[in-house]
Amino acid sequence: MRVARWLGWRTYFEVVGPFGSTPGSVDPGLRGAAAVVAAGSAAANEAVRRAGLIVCATTARTPLFDGAEVADGATVVAVGSHEPDARELDGTLLGRADVIVEHSKTALREAGDVIMAISEGALVAGDLIPMAEVLTGRARLSGDRPVVFKSTGMSWEDLVIARIIVERRSSEG
Repeated sequence: MRVARWLGWRTYFEVVGPFGSTPGSVDPGLRGAAAVVAAGSAAANEAVRRAGLIVCATTARTPLFDGAEVADGATVVAVGSHEPDARELDGTLLGRADVIVEHSKTALREAGDVIMAISEGALVAGDLIPMAEVLTGRARLSGDRPVVFKSTGMSWEDLVIARIIVERRSSEG
């Protein structure tokens, strides 16, 4: 399970979640990892505002939080919903972030987060940053806005790319 792998990193990060639409909706195996926070609650909103790294690994069909609450410089990794009509992230966040995708054509076909943000006018397809550009150093991240990695691929790719993004962000200041 992807979330369990991320929670294995909790010695390096303060883990506030997992979030769930209700505390009972969180997988019982994850409940002992940290306090369960209900999505949309005041505690969840505060956690989003303070977070340097947010990992979304859900089957959500609607945004999990208000993208305006995400801090400039935070990294958001969205590896869950990957259907054209489902999203974990709102257009507000994608419109103000550097948005990294595995492949632009795939994201425009499968990533509801991206598709809906474009249809809302919050994001332009040409602003998507293919991960190959980040990995090879051809793309530079702005550093003064959030970074979103939206995956439509396999979980091992998600972890490798997320690690590289976080390392690059750390080394760039």
